[in-house]
Amino acid sequence: LLEVMIAVSVLALGAVIVYQSFFIAVDSFNYYSTLLKIAPWMDEKIWEVQSDFARLGSGAFVLSSGQLEMDNKKISWNLNFHPLDQTEDFYQLDLAVTWPQGARQVRLTRSAYALHLEK
Repeated sequence: LLEVMIAVSVLALGAVIVYQSFFIAVDSFNYYSTLLKIAPWMDEKIWEVQSDFARLGSGAFVLSSGQLEMDNKKISWNLNFHPLDQTEDFYQLDLAVTWPQGARQVRLTRSAYALHLEK
C-alpha cells in the first residue's frame, strides 16, 4: 500500500508539472503572436508621426491615444511627444502599447526622434 501511495503521489506531481508547463507555453505563444502583429504597426505609427513633424513641425496634428482590436484583444496605445529644443525643431516621440495577457497587463514601448526639416 505504501508503494502505491508513493507511486500515485509521484505521478500527481509529474502531472502538475506538465500541466503548468503547458499553460506557460500557451501564454508565451499568445504573447509573442500578439507582439509579432503589433510591432510592425508601432513602427508604422512612429514613421507616420516622424513624417508629420518633419513636414509641419509644431503645427502637426497627431492623435495621442487610441485603441486597436487584434485577435479579439483590445490594444490601447498612447503617444507622447515634446520638443527638445527652444526652436521646436527637434522632438522626442514615445509610443506605448498595452494589452491584457492572462492576469497581467503587457506594456511595450518605442521611442524615436523627429526633426522639423521644412520651414
